[in-house]
Amino acid sequence: MDDSVTFEIFHSFFEFTKEEWNRLVPSDSLFQELEFLSGLEGTACIGKSDWFPVIVTARKEGVLVGALPSYLRKDSYGEYIFDFQWANAFHRAGIPYYPKLTVAVPFTPVTGSRILLDPNLTLVEKQKIGEGLLLALKQFGKEEKVSSIHILFCKEEEQRLGEQYGFAPRLSHQYHWFNKGFSNFEEFLGTLVKERRKSIRSERKKIQELGLKIETLTGNMITEEHANLFYEFYKDTHSKKWGQPYLNRKFFLQMVESFQHRLHLVLASKPNGDPVGGSWNLYREGFLFGRYWGAFEYIPNLHFECCYYRLIDYAIEHKMERVEAGAQGEHKFLRGYETVPMFSSHHIYNENGRSAIEAYLEKEIEMERENIASYNAHSPIKSLRET
Repeated sequence: MDDSVTFEIFHSFFEFTKEEWNRLVPSDSLFQELEFLSGLEGTACIGKSDWFPVIVTARKEGVLVGALPSYLRKDSYGEYIFDFQWANAFHRAGIPYYPKLTVAVPFTPVTGSRILLDPNLTLVEKQKIGEGLLLALKQFGKEEKVSSIHILFCKEEEQRLGEQYGFAPRLSHQYHWFNKGFSNFEEFLGTLVKERRKSIRSERKKIQELGLKIETLTGNMITEEHANLFYEFYKDTHSKKWGQPYLNRKFFLQMVESFQHRLHLVLASKPNGDPVGGSWNLYREGFLFGRYWGAFEYIPNLHFECCYYRLIDYAIEHKMERVEAGAQGEHKFLRGYETVPMFSSHHIYNENGRSAIEAYLEKEIEMERENIASYNAHSPIKSLRET
């Protein structure tokens, strides 16, 4: 490694400036931007109790050129790549599974770069600094006696890098929508099989007939009032599905204050103006990420309109490349979202535990490859059925 590159570990995102940090973040990885991560920390959604930041950094001649944000965890909630069975197996064997280290965006099952590197570095420099960051994290984990390191929803090339340093690959899948140069929603529908085109048109027509006002809000159109409203949507949905919500009202308010330029909200209101439901999304350049949904009452098809169709409309209008709508997927799949692989990497320090988990992952990868191929072979997207 170049002697001018130094590695150091920090435990707070407030140690960095927005300018130096965000320079490292690619367009498709906006959840790694400092405003989002420091927003989680500053509103106590992450920090001392859990998701304790362990931020490995690389500086060249004093300039930040690489970062690997990770978190010391005492459980596995909010990760969406599940390892609860591994934790139970360790417990039965009398081996502690927690604490562990997780490299991910807290509570956010989205793809993106996990190793952040200065885009002006040469390919050789990126390789060496990426390796250095990974090795520094492994050393920290060893010293802290964690059971394991988990790099979740990473890029495929990051998974390959991990394999060189004792990380076992894992495969899962999500459903993403891809813009094939569509000029309008009807052109997109033309790529689907007849029964799905008919069904989607029917769903949108039924929403239209209700007379709801559905608007898309971005940038300075979004106010504190919207933050409070969408927190209530989020809290209601989370309590129905998962119990205690991960995020608090302060976080939503903070996002309007510091991350407003990335926010994309779809808000549905009744004819009298009363809000009824909507989706909270984020975007940057060619990428739109659906995150939170909620409604004060159940209205058939409103979820599909706010979380899928309006995002597709926006992506087509603004010539965006991709829409990601998070975990789970039956509804997305049926509405023209493609099945795509999700990559993660796992390093287990305990030798016996590592052998057992790696054997399991080898079988799981083969099963997931078959699942992805099978889903796409039955996709409503005609071109995928033909491949």
